[in-house]
Amino acid sequence: MNSIEPLDLGGVVSKLTRNTPQPVKTEDEAGNALTRYRMWPSLLGQLQAALTPGMESGSGGSGSGRPAPLALNAFDLLRRIDETSTYQYWTFGGTDRLDATSIAKRIQFWAMKALASPESEKEATRMIGGWCKDIEALFNPQQRIELKGKCPECQLSHYKVEEDGELIRKPALTAVPHERGTFASCGHCGATWSGYQLHALADHVTRVG
Repeated sequence: MNSIEPLDLGGVVSKLTRNTPQPVKTEDEAGNALTRYRMWPSLLGQLQAALTPGMESGSGGSGSGRPAPLALNAFDLLRRIDETSTYQYWTFGGTDRLDATSIAKRIQFWAMKALASPESEKEATRMIGGWCKDIEALFNPQQRIELKGKCPECQLSHYKVEEDGELIRKPALTAVPHERGTFASCGHCGATWSGYQLHALADHVTRVG
């Protein structure tokens, strides 16, 4: 069975922050098959769009003026990405004002500097790759499977997140079947597991609970 190699740091940064051309199959006036390309927004762009006024009605909103759960979840995830990317931007020597530096630019700067150290590169790849998976899972919530047990990284079994104006207690660990392969992640600290790492996670949850 063919396996898909995980994306490297450049790959996850591109997926998260850069628009990419995607083929769209259509027909010309004579009915002949034709492939056109259009720019598809980055995952970060899609996340930010979920907070745009008017998205609520397309995300299960009631029309009552209350934010839809998707928008609230998107806000929480975007806040975490904003805070972490800002911290990493300053840590790696960024000097520009934040109001003149977008979240995407901060992430790209951090990733570029992280390449200088294998450990920094590994950590950046893990965190940014986790955000990519979290955003993909956000727009496909029916695929998320809740797992019982404590996260090996932060040692939490549950965390709280605001949904529809209320604080909801949720399991920290979830698994998401995906076309690139099933992965699991921690909603609190952002740690992710895929491939053979899922066996280690399952062993940890079985032993520790």
